Amino acid sequence: MAYLSKKDQRGYIEFSNFPIDYNDGDVAVYENVKDLTRLYPLKPMTNLIVLCNAGDMQLCARERTMKIGVGDVLVCPPNIRIDNCDFSDNFRCQILCLSDHIIQALLRDRIELWHHAIYVNQVNVISMPTVSQEEFGFYYAIIHSKLQRTDRQAPYEILQALLRALLLELCFLLEDLHGVVKEHKLSQGKLLFNRFLSLISTSKIKRQPINTYANQLAITPKYLTMLCLKYSDKTASEWVSQYTIEEIRFYLRNTELSIKEISAKMGFANMSHFGSYVRKHLGMSPSEYREKK
Repeated sequence: MAYLSKKDQRGYIEFSNFPIDYNDGDVAVYENVKDLTRLYPLKPMTNLIVLCNAGDMQLCARERTMKIGVGDVLVCPPNIRIDNCDFSDNFRCQILCLSDHIIQALLRDRIELWHHAIYVNQVNVISMPTVSQEEFGFYYAIIHSKLQRTDRQAPYEILQALLRALLLELCFLLEDLHGVVKEHKLSQGKLLFNRFLSLISTSKIKRQPINTYANQLAITPKYLTMLCLKYSDKTASEWVSQYTIEEIRFYLRNTELSIKEISAKMGFANMSHFGSYVRKHLGMSPSEYREKK
Protein backbone atom coordinates (compact mmCIF):
# COMPACT_ATOMS: atom_id res chain seq x y z
CA MET A 1 0.00 0.00 0.00
CA ALA A 2 1.09 3.58 -0.64
CA TYR A 3 2.11 4.90 2.74
CA LEU A 4 3.92 8.13 3.53
CA SER A 5 7.06 7.60 5.57
CA LYS A 6 7.57 9.94 8.49
CA LYS A 7 10.50 11.75 6.92
CA ASP A 8 8.35 12.58 3.87
CA GLN A 9 5.96 14.76 5.89
CA ARG A 10 5.55 18.18 4.29
CA GLY A 11 2.99 19.94 6.46
CA TYR A 12 -0.25 18.49 5.19
CA ILE A 13 -2.01 19.47 8.42
CA GLU A 14 -1.90 23.10 9.37
CA PHE A 15 -3.35 24.52 12.58
CA SER A 16 -3.07 28.21 13.24
CA ASN A 17 -2.93 28.89 17.00
CA PHE A 18 -4.36 25.41 17.55
CA PRO A 19 -3.13 23.75 20.79
CA ILE A 20 -2.52 20.24 19.47
CA ASP A 21 -1.01 17.48 21.64
CA TYR A 22 0.72 15.85 18.68
CA ASN A 23 1.07 16.87 15.01
CA ASP A 24 3.46 15.42 12.43
CA GLY A 25 1.87 16.83 9.28
CA ASP A 26 -0.42 13.91 8.45
CA VAL A 27 -1.64 12.85 11.89
CA ALA A 28 -2.62 14.95 14.88
CA VAL A 29 -4.33 14.08 18.17
CA TYR A 30 -6.09 16.31 20.64
CA GLU A 31 -8.12 15.73 23.78
CA ASN A 32 -8.82 18.93 25.72
CA VAL A 33 -11.47 20.18 23.29
CA LYS A 34 -12.98 22.74 25.68
CA ASP A 35 -9.86 24.86 25.24
CA LEU A 36 -10.86 25.37 21.61
CA THR A 37 -13.93 27.47 22.36
CA ARG A 38 -11.89 30.65 22.17
CA LEU A 39 -10.88 29.77 18.59
CA TYR A 40 -14.37 29.40 17.09
CA PRO A 41 -15.40 29.78 14.37
CA LEU A 42 -12.94 27.05 13.39
CA LYS A 43 -12.10 25.90 9.85
CA PRO A 44 -9.42 23.20 10.18
CA MET A 45 -7.49 22.08 7.09
CA THR A 46 -7.84 18.44 8.04
CA ASN A 47 -10.34 15.63 8.61
CA LEU A 48 -11.65 15.59 12.17
CA ILE A 49 -12.72 12.25 13.67
CA VAL A 50 -14.20 12.88 17.12
CA LEU A 51 -15.43 10.19 19.53
CA CYS A 52 -17.64 11.41 22.37
CA ASN A 53 -16.77 9.55 25.59
CA ALA A 54 -18.98 11.46 28.04
CA GLY A 55 -21.59 14.22 28.03
CA ASP A 56 -22.66 15.81 24.77
CA MET A 57 -21.74 18.57 22.33
CA GLN A 58 -23.79 20.65 19.91
CA LEU A 59 -22.26 22.46 16.95
CA CYS A 60 -23.04 23.96 13.58
CA ALA A 61 -21.29 22.58 10.47
CA ARG A 62 -22.34 22.59 6.81
CA GLU A 63 -25.08 25.00 7.89
CA ARG A 64 -26.64 22.22 9.97
CA THR A 65 -26.91 21.99 13.73
CA MET A 66 -25.69 18.64 14.98
CA LYS A 67 -25.52 17.03 18.38
CA ILE A 68 -23.24 14.21 19.41
CA GLY A 69 -23.59 12.16 22.58
CA VAL A 70 -21.79 9.26 24.20
CA GLY A 71 -20.71 6.73 21.59
CA ASP A 72 -21.21 9.03 18.63
CA VAL A 73 -18.43 9.76 16.17
CA LEU A 74 -18.32 13.11 14.41
CA VAL A 75 -16.57 13.04 11.03
CA CYS A 76 -15.84 16.42 9.51
CA PRO A 77 -13.85 16.88 6.27
CA PRO A 78 -11.36 19.73 5.73
CA ASN A 79 -12.34 23.38 5.32
CA ILE A 80 -15.78 22.97 6.90
CA ARG A 81 -16.64 25.92 9.13
CA ILE A 82 -17.45 24.80 12.68
CA ASP A 83 -19.32 27.29 14.83
CA ASN A 84 -21.79 27.74 17.71
CA CYS A 85 -20.27 24.94 19.79
CA ASP A 86 -21.84 24.18 23.14
CA PHE A 87 -20.52 21.52 25.53
CA SER A 88 -22.10 19.91 28.57
CA ASP A 89 -20.06 20.31 31.76
CA ASN A 90 -18.98 16.66 31.69
CA PHE A 91 -18.16 16.56 27.97
CA ARG A 92 -15.12 14.47 27.13
CA CYS A 93 -13.92 13.28 23.75
CA GLN A 94 -10.98 11.97 21.74
CA ILE A 95 -10.01 13.70 18.49
CA LEU A 96 -7.99 12.23 15.66
CA CYS A 97 -7.00 14.60 12.85
CA LEU A 98 -5.94 13.07 9.53
CA SER A 99 -4.86 14.75 6.31
CA ASP A 100 -6.63 13.94 3.05
CA HIS A 101 -3.38 12.42 1.85
CA ILE A 102 -3.02 9.87 4.64
CA ILE A 103 -6.69 8.83 4.37
CA GLN A 104 -6.38 8.29 0.63
CA ALA A 105 -3.11 6.38 1.04
CA LEU A 106 -4.43 4.13 3.81
CA LEU A 107 -7.87 3.53 2.29
CA ARG A 108 -6.63 2.99 -1.24
CA ASP A 109 -9.07 0.15 -1.95
CA ARG A 110 -11.97 1.70 0.03
CA ILE A 111 -11.53 5.39 -0.67
CA GLU A 112 -14.56 5.58 -2.96
CA LEU A 113 -16.85 4.46 -0.12
CA TRP A 114 -15.28 7.04 2.22
CA HIS A 115 -15.65 9.89 -0.27
CA HIS A 116 -19.23 8.95 -1.10
CA ALA A 117 -20.24 8.79 2.55
CA ILE A 118 -18.46 11.98 3.66
CA TYR A 119 -18.86 14.19 0.59
CA VAL A 120 -21.93 12.86 -1.26
CA ASN A 121 -24.15 11.58 1.55
CA GLN A 122 -22.52 14.19 3.83
CA VAL A 123 -22.52 11.84 6.79
CA ASN A 124 -21.27 13.74 9.83
CA VAL A 125 -22.45 11.75 12.84
CA ILE A 126 -22.11 7.99 13.22
CA SER A 127 -23.90 6.36 16.15
CA MET A 128 -21.70 3.44 17.12
CA PRO A 129 -22.75 0.14 18.73
CA THR A 130 -21.26 -0.40 22.20
CA VAL A 131 -18.68 -2.90 20.97
CA SER A 132 -17.53 -0.45 18.27
CA GLN A 133 -17.25 2.34 20.85
CA GLU A 134 -14.92 0.18 22.94
CA GLU A 135 -12.85 -0.84 19.92
CA PHE A 136 -12.52 2.76 18.73
CA GLY A 137 -11.36 3.73 22.21
CA PHE A 138 -8.76 0.96 22.15
CA TYR A 139 -7.47 2.05 18.74
CA TYR A 140 -7.20 5.64 19.90
CA ALA A 141 -5.43 4.67 23.13
CA ILE A 142 -2.84 2.57 21.28
CA ILE A 143 -2.29 5.24 18.62
CA HIS A 144 -1.93 7.92 21.29
CA SER A 145 0.49 5.73 23.22
CA LYS A 146 2.64 5.13 20.13
CA LEU A 147 2.77 8.85 19.40
CA GLN A 148 3.74 9.74 22.97
CA ARG A 149 6.61 7.25 23.30
CA THR A 150 9.78 9.04 24.39
CA ASP A 151 12.08 6.09 25.06
CA ARG A 152 12.13 5.05 21.42
CA GLN A 153 10.34 6.06 18.27
CA ALA A 154 7.70 3.54 17.23
CA PRO A 155 8.07 2.35 13.62
CA TYR A 156 5.79 4.50 11.48
CA GLU A 157 4.53 1.37 9.71
CA ILE A 158 2.91 0.28 12.99
CA LEU A 159 1.10 3.62 13.29
CA GLN A 160 -0.06 3.35 9.69
CA ALA A 161 -1.39 -0.16 10.27
CA LEU A 162 -3.34 1.01 13.33
CA LEU A 163 -4.75 4.00 11.45
CA ARG A 164 -5.79 1.85 8.50
CA ALA A 165 -7.54 -0.61 10.84
CA LEU A 166 -9.43 2.24 12.52
CA LEU A 167 -10.44 3.77 9.18
CA LEU A 168 -11.61 0.40 7.88
CA GLU A 169 -13.75 -0.03 11.00
CA LEU A 170 -15.36 3.34 10.22
CA CYS A 171 -15.91 2.32 6.59
CA PHE A 172 -17.66 -0.88 7.66
CA LEU A 173 -19.85 1.13 10.03
CA LEU A 174 -20.69 3.62 7.28
CA GLU A 175 -21.65 0.73 5.02
CA ASP A 176 -23.75 -0.98 7.70
CA LEU A 177 -25.45 2.12 9.10
CA HIS A 178 -25.89 4.21 5.96
CA GLY A 179 -25.56 1.71 3.13
CA VAL A 180 -24.14 2.37 -0.30
CA VAL A 181 -25.02 5.51 -2.19
CA LYS A 182 -28.55 5.13 -3.56
CA GLU A 183 -28.52 7.26 -6.69
CA HIS A 184 -32.29 7.59 -6.94
CA LYS A 185 -32.25 9.39 -3.58
CA LEU A 186 -29.60 11.93 -4.57
CA SER A 187 -30.23 15.41 -5.88
CA GLN A 188 -29.07 16.01 -9.44
CA GLY A 189 -26.03 17.97 -8.19
CA LYS A 190 -24.94 15.28 -5.71
CA LEU A 191 -25.56 12.60 -8.33
CA LEU A 192 -23.20 14.33 -10.77
CA PHE A 193 -20.55 14.90 -8.08
CA ASN A 194 -20.83 11.25 -7.03
CA ARG A 195 -20.37 10.09 -10.63
CA PHE A 196 -17.38 12.41 -11.04
CA LEU A 197 -15.64 10.82 -8.05
CA SER A 198 -16.44 7.37 -9.44
CA LEU A 199 -15.06 8.33 -12.84
CA ILE A 200 -11.74 9.43 -11.36
CA SER A 201 -11.52 6.42 -9.05
CA THR A 202 -12.14 3.87 -11.82
CA SER A 203 -10.21 5.61 -14.61
CA LYS A 204 -6.97 3.89 -15.62
CA ILE A 205 -5.48 7.32 -16.36
CA LYS A 206 -6.77 9.68 -13.68
CA ARG A 207 -4.88 12.77 -14.80
CA GLN A 208 -7.14 13.92 -17.60
CA PRO A 209 -8.39 17.39 -18.56
CA ILE A 210 -11.48 18.50 -16.65
CA ASN A 211 -13.17 18.83 -20.05
CA THR A 212 -12.86 15.06 -20.49
CA TYR A 213 -14.66 14.31 -17.23
CA ALA A 214 -17.24 17.04 -17.81
CA ASN A 215 -18.01 15.68 -21.29
CA GLN A 216 -18.59 12.20 -19.84
CA LEU A 217 -21.07 13.76 -17.42
CA ALA A 218 -22.65 15.89 -20.17
CA ILE A 219 -22.05 19.13 -18.27
CA THR A 220 -19.66 22.08 -18.62
CA PRO A 221 -16.28 22.14 -16.82
CA LYS A 222 -17.38 25.31 -15.03
CA TYR A 223 -20.50 23.60 -13.67
CA LEU A 224 -18.48 20.55 -12.62
CA THR A 225 -16.07 22.71 -10.62
CA MET A 226 -19.01 24.58 -9.08
CA LEU A 227 -20.49 21.25 -7.90
CA CYS A 228 -17.13 20.13 -6.50
CA LEU A 229 -16.73 23.37 -4.54
CA LYS A 230 -20.30 23.11 -3.26
CA TYR A 231 -20.01 19.56 -1.95
CA SER A 232 -16.33 19.31 -1.02
CA ASP A 233 -14.72 22.78 -1.02
CA LYS A 234 -12.25 21.46 -3.60
CA THR A 235 -12.12 22.22 -7.32
CA ALA A 236 -12.45 19.48 -9.92
CA SER A 237 -8.75 19.92 -10.71
CA GLU A 238 -7.82 19.45 -7.05
CA TRP A 239 -9.76 16.17 -6.93
CA VAL A 240 -7.98 14.92 -10.05
CA SER A 241 -4.60 15.93 -8.60
CA GLN A 242 -5.34 14.21 -5.28
CA TYR A 243 -6.16 10.89 -6.95
CA THR A 244 -3.27 11.22 -9.41
CA ILE A 245 -0.53 11.95 -6.88
CA GLU A 246 -1.60 9.05 -4.64
CA GLU A 247 -1.44 6.76 -7.67
CA ILE A 248 2.07 8.01 -8.39
CA ARG A 249 3.15 7.47 -4.75
CA PHE A 250 1.83 3.92 -4.89
CA TYR A 251 3.67 2.98 -8.08
CA LEU A 252 6.93 4.59 -6.98
CA ARG A 253 6.96 2.95 -3.56
CA ASN A 254 5.22 -0.37 -4.10
CA THR A 255 6.05 -1.64 -7.59
CA GLU A 256 9.10 -2.58 -9.62
CA LEU A 257 7.94 -0.54 -12.62
CA SER A 258 10.56 1.80 -14.01
CA ILE A 259 9.96 5.54 -13.75
CA LYS A 260 9.52 5.61 -17.53
CA GLU A 261 6.86 2.88 -17.29
CA ILE A 262 5.08 4.72 -14.46
CA SER A 263 5.14 7.95 -16.45
CA ALA A 264 3.53 6.22 -19.43
CA LYS A 265 1.03 4.36 -17.23
CA MET A 266 -0.07 7.65 -15.67
CA GLY A 267 -0.64 9.20 -19.10
CA PHE A 268 2.20 11.73 -19.18
CA ALA A 269 3.44 12.74 -22.61
CA ASN A 270 7.10 12.51 -21.62
CA MET A 271 9.44 11.93 -18.69
CA SER A 272 10.23 15.64 -18.35
CA HIS A 273 6.58 16.53 -17.79
CA PHE A 274 6.19 13.65 -15.32
CA GLY A 275 9.27 14.76 -13.40
CA SER A 276 8.04 18.35 -13.16
CA TYR A 277 4.62 17.18 -11.94
CA VAL A 278 6.16 14.99 -9.22
CA ARG A 279 8.53 17.75 -8.08
CA LYS A 280 5.62 20.18 -7.84
CA HIS A 281 3.52 17.89 -5.65
CA LEU A 282 6.12 15.87 -3.74
CA GLY A 283 9.00 18.33 -3.56
CA MET A 284 11.53 15.98 -5.17
CA SER A 285 12.18 14.01 -8.35
CA PRO A 286 10.53 10.60 -8.93
CA SER A 287 13.87 8.79 -8.41
CA GLU A 288 14.55 10.73 -5.19
CA TYR A 289 11.09 9.89 -3.85
CA ARG A 290 11.53 6.21 -4.70
CA GLU A 291 14.93 6.02 -3.03
CA LYS A 292 13.94 7.96 0.08
CA LYS A 293 12.84 5.18 2.45
